[in-house]
Amino acid sequence: MKNISIKAILFDMDGVVVDSEKLYSQSESNVLSNYGIKFDDSDWKFVKGCTEKQFYDHVYLKYNPQVPRNELIRECREFLKNLFTKKLEYMKGFKEIHSYLKKKFKLALVTSTGPELVTHIDGLLGVKNHFNLVITSIDTKAHKPNPDPYIKAMNKLGLLPGECIVVEDSVQGIKAGKAAGCQVIALEGSLEKALLCDADYIISCLSDMQKIV
Repeated sequence: MKNISIKAILFDMDGVVVDSEKLYSQSESNVLSNYGIKFDDSDWKFVKGCTEKQFYDHVYLKYNPQVPRNELIRECREFLKNLFTKKLEYMKGFKEIHSYLKKKFKLALVTSTGPELVTHIDGLLGVKNHFNLVITSIDTKAHKPNPDPYIKAMNKLGLLPGECIVVEDSVQGIKAGKAAGCQVIALEGSLEKALLCDADYIISCLSDMQKIV
């Protein structure tokens, strides 16, 4: 059934708009492992959808690597930028579903990624051109799984939670969307389907959104 009250679609970025999650994971094997850090499944479940600060808070609390935090952040950022430049692409089906959605809805990008990486990604793919509004990690004090990023987006768009649908791929993002009062569509791929169960809808490809909105 179509959601006729919906006026805006609020997209997460990594793993929803751009196919970056598999590239982030390479930072573990290529950078973090040099300092004795090896993530397990619980680590990946936690860090997907979190901010850079939340990521390194977790790394240093659990693994306490013997390298200055700023140095590790700089090394990982440079690794990711180089990898993104070589390999980053839009998620399969995003451009097609965007063409459909932009005729009917306001579109917002609501990401936990910081402005430096978002600007780099925008320079590669022109991501910002696809959205009426972009919210990054610097736009709110609290971050996913808190609702603040989505509330900020709705306030800027002048819309209510019942007028927005969130599209996410992480546990943190789903919690944020639901806490903001929105319906949430979860895209399979970054996490196994069972972990997405709190979403209102679970889709296996972005084109399935046409059945919902």
